[in-house]
Amino acid sequence: MTARGAGMALTITRAETHEDLEAARTLIRAFVAWALENVAKGKNPNPSVFANLEAEIAGLPGRFGPPSGCLLLARLDGAPVGCVAFYGQDATTMEIKRMFVRPDAWGHGIGAQMLKVLLAEAEAAGYVRYRLSTHHELHAAQSLYRRAGFRDVPGSADFPGIVEGVDICMEMRPVRETTEESRLA
Repeated sequence: MTARGAGMALTITRAETHEDLEAARTLIRAFVAWALENVAKGKNPNPSVFANLEAEIAGLPGRFGPPSGCLLLARLDGAPVGCVAFYGQDATTMEIKRMFVRPDAWGHGIGAQMLKVLLAEAEAAGYVRYRLSTHHELHAAQSLYRRAGFRDVPGSADFPGIVEGVDICMEMRPVRETTEESRLA
């Protein structure tokens, strides 16, 4: 996917090449550093969120690779600025992970565009139930997910490792659209 706005070119593609995967690794590490500093304020109230992260990063695309997963990389004017992924929990359900846009690229709608592409990939893969969890202080992310059609659901065994009062669980069962319009457009 390529979009132009305010003189800037945004591309969102699957992270498949060595260069793409290295960019995704860098972005995921930047996300963790940003989250620990700005959201957790130096404390990690939920160690399971980043458990085995270095192994996950080293093995990319890992569970986010085909045929049951997807790892997307967003570039703004050629520079990596965001990533998002999903993996299949089972044959009909996927979970979104690692959504991040570099703070210096905020305000360009990159997160919404990445989510739009990711949901199209999930639909094409046959998933009919989408899940995610997010930190209770990430209000912009929650708003983005709700605009896309996600709703809050209670924490359960479907969301391993969540901490009540810290993590917000969300789910969506997409409505198959009859036109090319999208809620995120």
